[in-house]
Amino acid sequence: MQSCESSGDSADDPLSRGLRRRGQPRVVVIGAGLAGLAAAKALLEQGFTHVTVLEASRRIGGRVQSVKLGHATFELGATWIHGSHGNPIYHLAEANGLLEETTDGERSVGRISLYSKNGVACYLTNHGHRIPKDVVEEFSDLYNEVESCESSSHSMDEVSLSAFGEWTEIPGAHHIIPSGFMRVVELLAEGIPAHVIQLGKPVRCVHWDQASARPRGPEIEPRGEGDHNHYAGEGGQGGEQPRGPGQDEDEQWPVVVECEDCEVIPADHVIVTVSLGVLKRQHASFFRPGLPSEKVAAIHRLGIGTTDKIFLEFEEPFWGPECNSLQFVWEDEAESRTLTYPPELWYRKICGFDVLYPPERYGHVLSGWICGEEALVMEKCDDEAVAEICTEMLRQFTGNPNIPKPRRILRSAWGSNPYFRGSYSYTQVGSSGADVEKLAKPLPYTESSKMAVSVVCEEQGSSSKQQPGHLLSSKCPEQSLDSNRGSVKPMQVLFSGEATHRKYYSTTHGALLSGQREASRLIKMYRDLFQQGT
Repeated sequence: MQSCESSGDSADDPLSRGLRRRGQPRVVVIGAGLAGLAAAKALLEQGFTHVTVLEASRRIGGRVQSVKLGHATFELGATWIHGSHGNPIYHLAEANGLLEETTDGERSVGRISLYSKNGVACYLTNHGHRIPKDVVEEFSDLYNEVESCESSSHSMDEVSLSAFGEWTEIPGAHHIIPSGFMRVVELLAEGIPAHVIQLGKPVRCVHWDQASARPRGPEIEPRGEGDHNHYAGEGGQGGEQPRGPGQDEDEQWPVVVECEDCEVIPADHVIVTVSLGVLKRQHASFFRPGLPSEKVAAIHRLGIGTTDKIFLEFEEPFWGPECNSLQFVWEDEAESRTLTYPPELWYRKICGFDVLYPPERYGHVLSGWICGEEALVMEKCDDEAVAEICTEMLRQFTGNPNIPKPRRILRSAWGSNPYFRGSYSYTQVGSSGADVEKLAKPLPYTESSKMAVSVVCEEQGSSSKQQPGHLLSSKCPEQSLDSNRGSVKPMQVLFSGEATHRKYYSTTHGALLSGQREASRLIKMYRDLFQQGT
């Protein structure tokens, strides 16, 4: 079944033979979210064996995080499969039986939803009055808050509407996965040997363009012992790969990955899948040499915000059976021109709570959303304080002072998590789809492969000196494979993740496709290389 974009090339004999005969390139993938796992899986399936995935946290999945409470699974991160026609996430879930309806109501409509399509939304004012929906339209700020949460921006004023039009919606219904979105992550990871993924392995710095900048050996000395290609996750067994004595010391490596634990990992290629939020905060120290100015400018122009969820579980429902959501309308904000609140009023950014459906699966649970700067303030509060404030809001808006505190609260904290620094990206005012392309462009920058090939190969007859900025391509395989000739190794640092996909940014399928895209770059490069060199 076709996905919405080509996700890689099929196996090819010249590639397999070349990888066996002429040596395996080392590829390090930074991040074990959907993008990183998709990239690693694609490379391994095409015969690349020296692949290592470094994950800073103690779990795989990235911004997919399913939490089991009792018999129910709640999503702190990605929730929806957005569209079905050609969506690789949908097809993966469907093929593995993850989308089977589990209740009579779902079977009757032939789809799985998180919220009931029956019933009505209850619009409530802070004075405890219920008002008709058509009256609510006068309170435009309510819709602004909902839309800003969906875009992950602080306010819709920050979203570039012209660039937003490049985002492409996949046709078909939106689905959730009752057993948890993590099942998709686990399916991707099933094809990856355990020793490939290292958990709890944050990266301090990516030192790239090393071979052209030094005569031999890594620029920084290794400060840790042990092979890098072993599994460090829960329940895993370490396993070293065979290495000859002095192997790394006697070779030049274009990229050296320096980890927080001081281990240094040499590589031919690194696929960086960290979030845009991490790049905004750490790009200056994360790359040596620093990133090109146009890539840095793109990182600054593109936006990423924080959207958090708050789940409240009650012993019994205090809402009626016909109510599918409680929407809050602050009457004193009808003429408000700003959606920024002082820190002590962070809770005003919660625009309401949805009733999770069906109760047979979730129990009696309300789900609230909060975004922007107020979400960051919420993250600093403890569970008790958030539960107390939310309970007081529910009492105020329903006019029912007897609503009990929830028996349990569960919430996300994507903005303050140092490994994410936000939920997902958006096109900020002043940015465009071109910035997404610049963010995704591999390093080092070169002229087009076709031009580089012609220039370099023409000059071979008269001079063996490499011209600055020219990519040694597949038509000069003997030079491309020789790291001791001073050539510029192409595609040393590649970038993937949802923020690097021009059409599908902010989505799980965008993340997965971006990982496959970067793997395909390497697969194609080596396939062309070996085909021309045989």
